[in-house]
Amino acid sequence: MKMKHIGLKFLALLLLSSWVICFAESEGNPLRGPQDASRRNQSDDAITLVIDILRSGEQGMQAVAMSMVREMPGTEVTKALIKELPNLSPAAQMQLLSALADRGDRTALPAVIKATKAKEPFVRVAALKALGQLGDASSVTLLAQTAASSKAEEQKAARESLYRLRGQKIDEAILAGIPKAESKVKVELIRGIRERNIVAGVQTLLKTAQDPDSKVQRESFKVLKVIADQKYLPALVELLLNIKSTSVRSEAERTVAAVAHKIEDKNRQAEAVLAALPEVADTQKRCSLLSVLGRIGDDSALPVLRAALSSDNAKEQDAAIRALSDWPNSKPLNDLLKIAKTSQNEIHRILVLRGFVHLLGRESDRPAKETIKLYQQAMDLAPSIPEKRMVLSGLANVKSLAALEMAASYLQDKTLQQEAEVAVVKIAEGTFESHPQQTKDILNKIIQTSKNDSLRQQARKILNQIKKLNLSKKEH
Repeated sequence: MKMKHIGLKFLALLLLSSWVICFAESEGNPLRGPQDASRRNQSDDAITLVIDILRSGEQGMQAVAMSMVREMPGTEVTKALIKELPNLSPAAQMQLLSALADRGDRTALPAVIKATKAKEPFVRVAALKALGQLGDASSVTLLAQTAASSKAEEQKAARESLYRLRGQKIDEAILAGIPKAESKVKVELIRGIRERNIVAGVQTLLKTAQDPDSKVQRESFKVLKVIADQKYLPALVELLLNIKSTSVRSEAERTVAAVAHKIEDKNRQAEAVLAALPEVADTQKRCSLLSVLGRIGDDSALPVLRAALSSDNAKEQDAAIRALSDWPNSKPLNDLLKIAKTSQNEIHRILVLRGFVHLLGRESDRPAKETIKLYQQAMDLAPSIPEKRMVLSGLANVKSLAALEMAASYLQDKTLQQEAEVAVVKIAEGTFESHPQQTKDILNKIIQTSKNDSLRQQARKILNQIKKLNLSKKEH
């Protein structure tokens, strides 16, 4: 009996399959005469069979039926399916919502919208996903509000569908909805501008960047960073100067720098900021602009930052030091070294030293000996153990015998031994071929004295490479 039952179901599915083919062949043809009346009856029978299978609870049968539902053309099929949707189990509803989305028939849109309020979370998620394929401009608000008020999978589905909506008026609806939306919804709509790359939204974002809500402001600057071009730099600088929130100001600084980097001529990227600076008297605002100059890294700004190093205002000095410390090349090295040697401000000396070591790691055509001399100066100027350790960490990136010998000179210093050992092993990876004997002698010290098993193992590995290198030379 069981085999017979399965056979009947299989036969039904075969009949359903043939009806699907029948639908596909007849789609778009008007139904006329006895033959077409028969075809209409077959269509009704097919829909009835599909609905019976959906009600059955047989997962295997339902899966096959769903795949066929996706292929059955016609609005009447869609209407029959959405009529049955509320009567199905939650699991079947979820599957049917996915199938309706794939059908692409917007006749199902009202039913899908209703399903976004279903009791079961996974049904709501399926409905929200379906909206991404079936929704129109009227769905924008629903998706944004859901994204703003939900969490986890439901929020993710709402966001992704908002970004996927198709149609000419979708972008317009997103922009039009922002002014009247509450703050959380505004944030979601603003994110939509970024994800959909709505370049026409720049003017809207310049307004929302002044919103009373700091989260709206911050999100606006994040998106402006992506879609605004260089012509908006003066406006962005003006916005930056009027920000009161510290977190928003940091985001705005990053945005101004990112948009400035879109200027192809690297020697003109700082123009908008440099033009604004002379007219600004407020210390906080000046420091913000100095910080932006550091983020941009345009060499034309170096004279202004060097002048700020000599300012009577400690905050401006601080901003200039931080800006120069992250410069994209090593041009400010001597400026920082001078501050390290002469400043009476301990915090500034530490900041300068960190920046100095950071810039030493930038690519340069300096001779290796000069680089080591500068590292030695940094070590001599380091006011405490943490700064000396930082210098050794920077030195580890220099692959020269002089660097190896300098790092090795601190192996006996208990306060610096661990950093010195790490530096030696790292430098040795780049010196064992050019200076095998000297590298071998220093690595043997690591093996004899280090308490770090991992470092000893790395040292032995390099020594084995030296051994192979020597054998290879003898053979040749």
